[in-house]
Amino acid sequence: MSPTAVGVDYASTLAAVDSWLTGYIAQSHPEIGRTGPICPFVTPSRKNRTMEVRIRLVGHAPSPELVEEIARSSLREYTLTSWQGRNPMLQAMVVVLPDLSPEDTPLLDRAQERVKDEYVAQGLMIGQFHPDCEVTAARNPAFAVSRAPVPVLAIRSIALHDVFFLAEHPHWFAKYREKFGKFYGPGTALMDPLLIERYEECERAYGLATAKATDPL
Repeated sequence: MSPTAVGVDYASTLAAVDSWLTGYIAQSHPEIGRTGPICPFVTPSRKNRTMEVRIRLVGHAPSPELVEEIARSSLREYTLTSWQGRNPMLQAMVVVLPDLSPEDTPLLDRAQERVKDEYVAQGLMIGQFHPDCEVTAARNPAFAVSRAPVPVLAIRSIALHDVFFLAEHPHWFAKYREKFGKFYGPGTALMDPLLIERYEECERAYGLATAKATDPL
């Protein structure tokens, strides 16, 4: 396939994604509401060669089903990938859809929403990024944090801060609690009050607060 097949310049696309990851996602931002980079996993993931980038084309008239299938098949591809690094927390995949037009980016939002259950069940997160993405920062709802120069889906393992994004449904929170519940409660080293507040809100909302005495987590 030529570097500009079906109107897509692959070299320029990959350069734009690389610049976005390095110059934005891996950097701090005054509006993020906390210290540190927007995503703390990008730099170590790339350093340890555990970030994979894939390009997927949708054509001139993509359907909701096609974009959703790209999101769903990316989960299968992630789980089947032979990762170079050994740390599963650093395994990340960026799926780039360079020919998805601005008017069709709502299809990416819809696809992410529809497949999230499947990803969380596997202990993974999937997020969408594109030029008009309205997803906001967890600590600053006025900051549209998920903007990217080209449409992408980002896949990685569930992380400690994902309590913000897994509080909406009890089965999402249960998956989070199964993995990170040990970091909460008396005698733990977690110092972030906002994380603790959100975690405890979820426990109360889902009737789990009284389980601490017997729950080994």
